[in-house]
Amino acid sequence: MNKNIVIRFVTYWATNIILLSLAYSLYPNAFELGNKNVGVVCAAIFSSFLLTTLLFIARGLARTRNILTRGRVFMFFYYWGSASFAIWIVARIADVSGFGIARYTWAVSLGFVISFIHWCVRQSFKGMKLVQTSN
Repeated sequence: MNKNIVIRFVTYWATNIILLSLAYSLYPNAFELGNKNVGVVCAAIFSSFLLTTLLFIARGLARTRNILTRGRVFMFFYYWGSASFAIWIVARIADVSGFGIARYTWAVSLGFVISFIHWCVRQSFKGMKLVQTSN
């Protein structure tokens, strides 16, 4: 397995853990972490893992369908929609994941935040890639 893919996956996973935890702590009436089966910390870790996996699948679909060539704005909307849908999917299995949302509009809002933060992380990876190739 490619080491860069593993590093990116773990970085996005950690980012998602932080974002889901922040969403839960800032908006406790909109997001729920934990239930009678899953603790708060385990719910954040597992839900973020599921979310990251679904987003990597969406990115793979974009690459195989040549959607990446349509421009940055279109790709941002694609990732926003993918993140919102992935959050909704993870929240639909709240008994297993321990993550729940009050309404789908919260999934759309959190999807926007996650896609923007992932874009920032992706830009930092590009900067690190430039530093590595110049040596």
